[in-house]
Amino acid sequence: MNLSTISELKRTLLQAIDYYPSSGIVTHVEPDGDGYCSALALQEIFKNKNRKAEIILEEPVGPKYTFLDNKKHYILFSEKLKYELLIIVDCHEKSRIGKCAPLIQKAKKIIAIDHHIESKIIPEADSFIDTKFASIGEIVFQMFEDEIKHFSLSSQKFISEAIYITILNDTDNFMNSNTSSETFRICSKLMELGLEPGKIAKKYLLDRTISEMKFVGEVLSTIEIFNDDEILFMHSTLEMLKRNKLNNGVTAGLTRWIKGIKNLKVAVYFKEIGEKRYQLHLRSKFVNVNIIASKFDGGGHKNASGCKIKGSLEDIQKLILKEIREQL
Repeated sequence: MNLSTISELKRTLLQAIDYYPSSGIVTHVEPDGDGYCSALALQEIFKNKNRKAEIILEEPVGPKYTFLDNKKHYILFSEKLKYELLIIVDCHEKSRIGKCAPLIQKAKKIIAIDHHIESKIIPEADSFIDTKFASIGEIVFQMFEDEIKHFSLSSQKFISEAIYITILNDTDNFMNSNTSSETFRICSKLMELGLEPGKIAKKYLLDRTISEMKFVGEVLSTIEIFNDDEILFMHSTLEMLKRNKLNNGVTAGLTRWIKGIKNLKVAVYFKEIGEKRYQLHLRSKFVNVNIIASKFDGGGHKNASGCKIKGSLEDIQKLILKEIREQL
């Protein structure tokens, strides 16, 4: 069933959390600031309503979330887990949930909340999909704005920080075209709840270790340019992560380092995730990269999408270069 309004989504969500004894929250593979932090905000809101919801991830998040004390808030997926209510945030396709996908079959009720372009909707889910929202955090805030201000000060602050990170992440620090007047209204309201924008932006966007910077340098050194500087490819390997003693979480947001390059029309980051397996992050303001990602069972926005492809790096890059040139 499609949920068409925020009020309908809220009513469905609250009825479900009250009715079903066990609730889980999942997001897409390689959770980013929107997927993970919208889950954190939703979990904290439920806690203030005396309801428990566990966040389930397939792997640990990166160190950039340490200041939110993330280790207390999520568990890692295992086959034994089962929830009667499953809430999916920041995606609506089974393929994008990764290892957590078996939770769908075990659930009695599924609610998907997303702002990406509609793709392969889970048939049994109640889905709310609206692309006008900059982040899932904006949706969560609009649902519970009136209630949050009555929570404890510590909960208000935690929720405000989590939602602000969803906005920072998906607007790329307010540089993307999805930034709206509503985005800034919400940020203003978050400040009334205890948010210190500069402090959170610094922790989320700037605080990095020497090892992380070395890793970034290695990735940037792989840059290749095609079509007279219009197309940029870069990649990372599992060996790079191992050499710098880092986990997969540090790869989030790497495409920000190449944003603003003159004449560039399409950028693709190829991340090795296994033997001859790559996660692709496609970025462009000139072509609809979601069309390309969708061909390989991926998805996202028209300007930012992702997918997974099996094969050698050389073969995958040739394939994607052909797709991009056709779009251009």
